[in-house]
Amino acid sequence: MKSISEVEVKNKTVFLRTDFNVPMKDGKIVDDNRIDSALPTLNYLIDHKAKVILGTHIGRPDGVRSEGTSILPIAKRLSKLLNRKILYVDEVTGPKVENAVGKLQPGDVLVLANLRWEKGEEENDPLFARTLASYAELYINDAFAVSHRANASVEAITKYLPSYAGSLLDLEVTTLNIIFHAAKPPFVAIIGGAKIKDKAEMVKAMAERADTVLIGGAVANTFLMARGDNVGDSLVEPEMIDECRAILNKYSGKIVLPVDTIKTETAETFKILDIGPETVAKWRGIIGSANTILWNGNLGYTEDDKYANGTLEIAKAIGENNCGAKVVAGGDTGGFIDDAGLYKNFSFISTGGGAALGFLAGEKLPGIEALN
Repeated sequence: MKSISEVEVKNKTVFLRTDFNVPMKDGKIVDDNRIDSALPTLNYLIDHKAKVILGTHIGRPDGVRSEGTSILPIAKRLSKLLNRKILYVDEVTGPKVENAVGKLQPGDVLVLANLRWEKGEEENDPLFARTLASYAELYINDAFAVSHRANASVEAITKYLPSYAGSLLDLEVTTLNIIFHAAKPPFVAIIGGAKIKDKAEMVKAMAERADTVLIGGAVANTFLMARGDNVGDSLVEPEMIDECRAILNKYSGKIVLPVDTIKTETAETFKILDIGPETVAKWRGIIGSANTILWNGNLGYTEDDKYANGTLEIAKAIGENNCGAKVVAGGDTGGFIDDAGLYKNFSFISTGGGAALGFLAGEKLPGIEALN
């Protein structure tokens, strides 16, 4: 995989794919961490006098234009972050784009409309990819978070342009490669979140490589049920019980489930919504002796502050460990840590959710494979 630093970009027109799929509310950006993370690549291109065409997406508009999925708020935020004028065209292809590209000067940045307004994007349509490529001389992928998707601006476009990795994508791949292949023991993986179906392969991959795998969140409920525990009316995935049972049998010496939980109870039943204090205390001891820590997924129903304590306490425990490799892979956990003001406690927080899960499960990601 060739890096941006290996190519001369001066006076070249560069198509830069980013993932600025940031959370929005009432047309305003709630969290701009993904935009911040891409600034090193953008600044590099600007400083080296490239002409930048920036493509990104918001949501899943399925080929339909809509005000709620406009990229304009992102272009405005980018202008403030870079402290410079950012050009914007409310189209993805066509005469308006061609005209704007033709007027670009070295150091200019042109932001296109939502790539997913075009059906060809998610269909990985070669004709659409060829059209995007026709505007540029080089392609740079800095969108790790969407590199598990075979989209036209991620995979097919690399067939038509010399293609390179941006600084963020390079950092993501390098860091997660170290975790996957060369983690310093004791290596502790912490896996939470809602769906074991999405994380079963990652659990198995981590159980092969880590010394201990701590499992919480709703993911733990299906494991607890597979073990024979009563989980009441908690969120579970019955179709995954056999898979969880098989994982527990194979990796019984590595997987650690909650020993107590925080529940909401009625006269008839209960729901597990957080890990309990005994679990936090036990896990603190395990985390404290780790030399490598990987965390993916919140450990309780953190949308309600009453059930966020377990996740908060584990975040603090990781912060108290002075090891050099403390990595978070997953958007929800990264957002929680940021909101809690604990970002500085971690050595790296990935921008990728599904991409990081796939990478850490050993899957080949189309966007990365295309660059290779």
